[in-house]
Amino acid sequence: MDSDIMRIGQRIRRLRRESKKTLLEIATEAKLSVGFLSQVERNLTGISISSLVNVAKALNVPLGALIDQPRQPQPDSHQGNRESYAVDRASQRYERLSTTFDGSLINAVKVQMMEGYCSEWVAHGGDEFVYVLAGRVCYTIGKRDYPLSAGDSLHFDARKRHRVANVGAGPAELIVVGTLPLFDDGAELGSAAMKIRLLAREAGATPGEPRVSRRESVSNGVRAEDEPAASAAGTPARGTTQPAGGKPRAAAGKGRVAAARARTKQ
Repeated sequence: MDSDIMRIGQRIRRLRRESKKTLLEIATEAKLSVGFLSQVERNLTGISISSLVNVAKALNVPLGALIDQPRQPQPDSHQGNRESYAVDRASQRYERLSTTFDGSLINAVKVQMMEGYCSEWVAHGGDEFVYVLAGRVCYTIGKRDYPLSAGDSLHFDARKRHRVANVGAGPAELIVVGTLPLFDDGAELGSAAMKIRLLAREAGATPGEPRVSRRESVSNGVRAEDEPAASAAGTPARGTTQPAGGKPRAAAGKGRVAAARARTKQ
């Protein structure tokens, strides 16, 4: 999943351009600054999973179109068996703790926050609950700071602008539970189809169109570009016909003219 990290910015930019939206429009809908989103698109800075959810919503695509996430089909998960993933290698790593079922509202992740990390300002709907396992962090909600150490918790209205910083020495670990839809299990097929299209574009191919590679012909000293060009529909070039054997021959009209000239000379 780390292979996705450097592609997130270019995927956001590609999808934004396809939707014919400006940086300002996406940033406004995602509650981000234009400058920050521009840096994300150019892979100059990381982005939190919460902001990425808002960006996906503004682009009208599932979150899975921007980043791969592990599945959690079972109600239980166990230490050592969970797969961690990241949006930005230098900021935070996540472990999915919650599953999804009809009517479920909460999403839970275990977060490892790197030393010195400070998130962007973000706001989104719903509740957010934080429990610190290790280290020291500081949440800023509006204009108020909430310093937290191991064993401390915080529950707040996530519609208010907030951010978090690791203010301790070394990584911090915390459990974050909220109602923001962090996983798009219900949109798995749509996410997969979108991801296939994006991967094809990144490889330089247009989805649904074959990529053609032609070997240069050098037989008999004739290069491929020196031969008569075929028409777009795949028919032979003008002046030749294509017999069943596959070798081009002179057009029938020209053959009859040549034969008439020969009889005249005789």
